[in-house]
Amino acid sequence: MERKRFIGIDLGKRTYEIKIIESDGKVSGTNGLTNPAGRKTLYKKLRCTDRVAIEVCSLAMVMAREIQNEVGCEVVLLNPSQIALIYRSVKKNDKEDALKLARLVQKFTNEELPKVELPTEHEENLRQILTELRQLKHDRTREINRLHAIFLECGITEIKRKDLATAEKRTESIKILKGLALMQAERNLEKLKLIEKQIQEVENLLDEEIDGDKNIEKLEEIPGVGKQLASAFVAFIGDGSRYPNASTIGAAAGLVPRLDMSSTSLRLGHITKCGNANLRSLLILAAWSHVRAKGSGALKDRYLYMTQVQSKGKKIAIVAVARKLAELMYTLLKNGTSYEKRTSPTISQLVGEALAVAS
Repeated sequence: MERKRFIGIDLGKRTYEIKIIESDGKVSGTNGLTNPAGRKTLYKKLRCTDRVAIEVCSLAMVMAREIQNEVGCEVVLLNPSQIALIYRSVKKNDKEDALKLARLVQKFTNEELPKVELPTEHEENLRQILTELRQLKHDRTREINRLHAIFLECGITEIKRKDLATAEKRTESIKILKGLALMQAERNLEKLKLIEKQIQEVENLLDEEIDGDKNIEKLEEIPGVGKQLASAFVAFIGDGSRYPNASTIGAAAGLVPRLDMSSTSLRLGHITKCGNANLRSLLILAAWSHVRAKGSGALKDRYLYMTQVQSKGKKIAIVAVARKLAELMYTLLKNGTSYEKRTSPTISQLVGEALAVAS
């Protein structure tokens, strides 16, 4: 029976560095290219009894699947932002980083490491589709802003961005332009036409991917939660089985405050913004929709309580609601329950009293 080895792989853009700790403590290492041929060479050096550590990134996801399929050994994907809290190294280079990763999987169990689970094929497809959709919408916004700037450069200030929201409105609006400005606007419209066509194609792909997904359907029952947020939550959080409790979801989405500790003082800062930015922004947008929706319950009460009773700023309150909304979504998936509108009598009473005083 082969003895277990502990292996750390540090990935660069085109190269990798690998360190191997043998069962007797002897350390060896090598390096190579991260292209398909180079990865094949690397996999030949691995054994099915190895325990491999890699810092998570796009290439690490690809390699983890390839290693599991071709070698069959254990691959531990680690969150790079949390590794420094466990293991610090004075030296900083690829070889030391690879050795650091090998030491981590040698000394710690999976429960003690900031491990990142490998997404399922469905989750990976959702991530890719949502990432492309977000980029296309950013491109669309940029082109609309550029078109609006053309009007301003011509001294036409009565045209607003909302007047350029649809193809019909844009076509009608540019009729007042002349000369070079009109030519620039027409080229801009062509780019917007292509971008919006691609957005529709990607949205159709998303509809096909989520068709029949009961988890997404369950999340869409919550007021303010639409198709994109429900899909993003399933794509990046999963079905809830990866997280031990609801309080960890806020940290995973980057919606918890930073802690600034000095001696005996403890101060809360801005939110950490860890995790996926798209999921976080969708949660905040959904929180705004949720507190304005008629079917909202305790979360809307919480928002009103923070703004009307505690005199918190609206942005601070909405981030708190977004965190609670993420925890609610996690709870529905983890417990397999459906959304039910609930209110907090105490909070509702305090909110009512505060609104009465304000009026």
